[in-house]
Amino acid sequence: MPPAILAQRYRLERRLAQGGMAEVWLAERADGAFVRQVALKLLHPQPGSARADGFARRFAREHRILATLRHPNVAALHDAGVTPDGLHWLALEVVHGQPIDTWCDSQKLPVRGRVQLFLQALQAVAHAHAKLVIHRDLKPSNMLVTAQGELRLLDFGIAAML
Repeated sequence: MPPAILAQRYRLERRLAQGGMAEVWLAERADGAFVRQVALKLLHPQPGSARADGFARRFAREHRILATLRHPNVAALHDAGVTPDGLHWLALEVVHGQPIDTWCDSQKLPVRGRVQLFLQALQAVAHAHAKLVIHRDLKPSNMLVTAQGELRLLDFGIAAML
């Protein structure tokens, strides 16, 4: 659970994902500034860990990268920060969707539809490349498709800036 200062800003609803470096929660803005659900990505606390500094640097790089990317097919960054006790966090666009492969299969999408959907992924990647960002983790689970058939590229956790 996040420290009190972060909990004053966002109310956690449920965990969406967990990885080696961070966990992602469905959260809602709780301070009354505005109403918005977000995917709140929290860096795992690693006090005293030799990996802690490296993870914090990667998380800060992800923040900088996402701040440069504004594209309809890239999950948007809404807010970010570091709590006084050093917990890094990102508030991202919530994407209610399925991985691209699962969505294509569930919709029984023909080849033409699959290619058109993949073009959305290519547009997101091209935008990142134009900003000198290399994603480095392109896979179906990082390409979610909404019920409306809109693709969002997410998880720039190991991306690199050239």
